[in-house]
Amino acid sequence: MNRTARLFAVLLGFAATHVFAQYEDLSNLPGSKASEKVAPVCALQGIQVMKKEGLKGAKEVSIAFRFASKPSVFFNYYDAQKKAVVFDFYDAHLGKLAVSSVQESPITRSTVDSVQIDLNKDAKGIEPDIRDVVRISLYTPYDLEYDAQGNGATTTMNFKWSPAKEAEIKKKKNALYWQLPLAVGVAGGLGFGAYEFLKKAPEEPVPNPLGATPGVHPPSQ
Repeated sequence: MNRTARLFAVLLGFAATHVFAQYEDLSNLPGSKASEKVAPVCALQGIQVMKKEGLKGAKEVSIAFRFASKPSVFFNYYDAQKKAVVFDFYDAHLGKLAVSSVQESPITRSTVDSVQIDLNKDAKGIEPDIRDVVRISLYTPYDLEYDAQGNGATTTMNFKWSPAKEAEIKKKKNALYWQLPLAVGVAGGLGFGAYEFLKKAPEEPVPNPLGATPGVHPPSQ
């Protein structure tokens, strides 16, 4: 299995653990060659936030991640534990230029990290295949609906947001929060009530077919 196939397999397995994950291979753009799939110097140059204001607080937001050259692949997903939308750019490094922080509601903050991933970590008997990854985390309590598009050295995340959309998401989360405990409480209450009713209900006497007092036999004739 070649390096590209292994990377694709690892990313597919990783996608199974995340919701709404997206994967895009940037190395197969028209005109690219096998030897050019991994850029020798692919450094993150900066993050640019652009927005277009609408009515009643609505807005369209675009977040552009700009590199000196195109990463081999990028992979994005929502990490529910971190409460962040995460972008992983493979075969990339951090540039020397300052990276802008993202604070655009509902994104509260952002972090940029440089990590290394061994694609052959779980494969026995195979040499390690270490990849440099630039990981950008955009922290938000909401699993945003967005789309991500790669165009050469720039990847852009686009989403729409408004107070009405935020209220709708909060309403759904609150409904889910109360529905489960309520269902458990109702089921528990019914079970306890049935138990108390059965415990307190008097036992019906078993009728004696001979009409005699139990334990007393009628005199013989």
